[in-house]
Amino acid sequence: MAQPDSRGPAKRALRVGLLAFFLAVIVNWSAGLVLSSVPAFLAMLVVLLLILTGVAFDILGTAVTAAEAAPLHAMAARKMLGARQAIWLTKNADAVANFANDVVGDVTGAVTGAAGTAVALRLSTAVAAGNLASEGLALAMVGLIAALTVGGKAAGKSLAMERATDVLMLAGRAIWAVEKGTGRHWTSSRPSSSKRRST
Repeated sequence: MAQPDSRGPAKRALRVGLLAFFLAVIVNWSAGLVLSSVPAFLAMLVVLLLILTGVAFDILGTAVTAAEAAPLHAMAARKMLGARQAIWLTKNADAVANFANDVVGDVTGAVTGAAGTAVALRLSTAVAAGNLASEGLALAMVGLIAALTVGGKAAGKSLAMERATDVLMLAGRAIWAVEKGTGRHWTSSRPSSSKRRST
């Protein structure tokens, strides 16, 4: 009897790990540049944006595993924008959920923690706080980030389970807009309408 090939999961784990590594480096580097060049209150908005990104992708990852294909196929039959892309998401549910929940979710979680500490240190410097106050502010910022992240994902999971079709249609429309803007239909076998011009 042939033995199951264990290289598939190993390759997938390696691919996901490398993707998470490069995404973490890029996001952390970009966030660092922004946080170092904007006022403290804008830096807090950047941290909030990172939290919202993580929550949004967590909602997508949950919805794609909970959605039923039949309503999406009915919408695609009526040629509703984004329905075809939403169907593509359900057909690739495992990969989409893995990317959304594990890769993006873990990366944004790690980056927001570091960014929140940096913002707390900047705030303590701005108000000329002492060492004890600075440590307290940093702890409060980390706690606030954790509360917003965990609370947001908890609420988002409920929304994703109850309105999975709506979530996927929203994501599908976003993908449709990107495909239309770039001319590259990567959710289907349709050839790209844009052609590279030789220089």
